[in-house]
Parts: sequence; C-alpha cells; structure tokens
Amino acid sequence: MNFHKINIPKNNGKVRVIYIVDNDHKLLLKSNFPYLEKRLSELDKTHVNYAFEKGKNCVENALQHIGYNYTLSIDLTDFFDSVKKTHVNGVLNSKTIELCFIEGSPKQGLPTSPLIATIAFLKCDELICSQLKKYKLDVVYTRYADDLTFSFNNKNDSGKILFIAKQAIEQFGFKINTQKTKLQDIRNGRIIINGLAIDKKGIYPTRKTKKKIRAAAHQQNELQLKGLVEWSKCKLPKQITQA
Repeated sequence: MNFHKINIPKNNGKVRVIYIVDNDHKLLLKSNFPYLEKRLSELDKTHVNYAFEKGKNCVENALQHIGYNYTLSIDLTDFFDSVKKTHVNGVLNSKTIELCFIEGSPKQGLPTSPLIATIAFLKCDELICSQLKKYKLDVVYTRYADDLTFSFNNKNDSGKILFIAKQAIEQFGFKINTQKTKLQDIRNGRIIINGLAIDKKGIYPTRKTKKKIRAAAHQQNELQLKGLVEWSKCKLPKQITQA
C-alpha cells in the first residue's frame, strides 16, 4: 500500500498523524463501506452508539441525556491506534482487515477507520451496559465515536460509573484521556456533550465551536472549516484526505 503521513498540530502541543493513501487505494477502501455498515448494524446489540450509523448523529446522542442532573463524560485517547486486528478477527472478513489496517491499526485518515474502530468497541459497550445493569445503576449511557457519556441523578453513583467504565475500557485494550474526564451538573446552567450545549432552551453549538469555525474561515483553512461546519450541524465530518 502506498501512503504518506502528515502531522497536524494539536492545541496541547502534540501532533495528530494523518495517513494519506493514493486515490486508487482510497476508492478500494470506500468500496468496503456497505459491508462495514452492514456489519456494524448486525453487531450492535446495545444500540448505545450514535456515530457512523444511518439515522444517528450527535444531536440524537445529546438528546438521550436531557432530564438528568449529572453527566459524566469520558474521552478515549489514541482511539484508532488502540484498535488491533484481534478486536475484529472473527467479526470482519480477513480481506477487509488486511486492506484497512496499516502498521497494525486502522489509522486516522483512512476513510474506513471510523467504522472499524466503532465495530471494535462494540464488545466494550456490551460489557459496560451489562455491568451498569448488574449493579442496578439508574444511568443512561451513549457513545459518539470515542466519546462516552453517562447521565444520572444520584451524584454518589459517579464513582461507581467511572470505575465500571475504566475497568471495561482497559480490559479491551483502550485508554482513557484522564485530562478530559469531566463531571457536569445541569443545575450550573448547561452541560456540554460533544461540543453541543444543552440547556432549557435547547441544543446548540458552543461558543468554542463557533470560534473555531471563524478562525478556520479567517485562516482560509478550507478542510478544517468544512469539517467544523459539518460537525456543528451534526453531520459526520469527513476524514482529512490530503495535505
């Protein structure tokens, strides 16, 4: 496979590595969309995932959390790089796995990587849901790609929920970005879920998201601007496929 890498600076000083493949391979990868979408639909038993499935989006994800006092947000770090072939062996055909993995993972920048990573995390979703049910916790759990959200009314449950999520995530070889783990109280005015603000007036993009859109427009960064605008409208942002 012919590919090259580009580094995109992140706000924390680190870089995001994007893998770029040639057009022929990109078309070959995209030809796997129907198969991957079908497998995601077949394998999703918990229905807590709201990304990369038809009829689901970030608004639907946020709507599940209205009416609760507390929201616990957990972000996964290095989501795509944490996915290994062992996560999808037996659920995806070997030809697709070999085609869509580079250096052992579905790398960021490949159009198939979001679907594959979402499929890889489904078993972890199942474990989290079963543990929440086992301990009879009154909580709503949803996931939007690598962002996990839990909403509940009893603040004392936050520690139990975090423990259950952490145990499951680590058991399946994924990692929590502890700097982004956040407990929010709706009584403070609003909660933020995936860049969307929820309050008594409704759901809308945050000021931070709007600021990023204005900055991208000012810098004439068309790729970033297009992705941000689509994302703020709750359309799935397209992967960056060129420098």
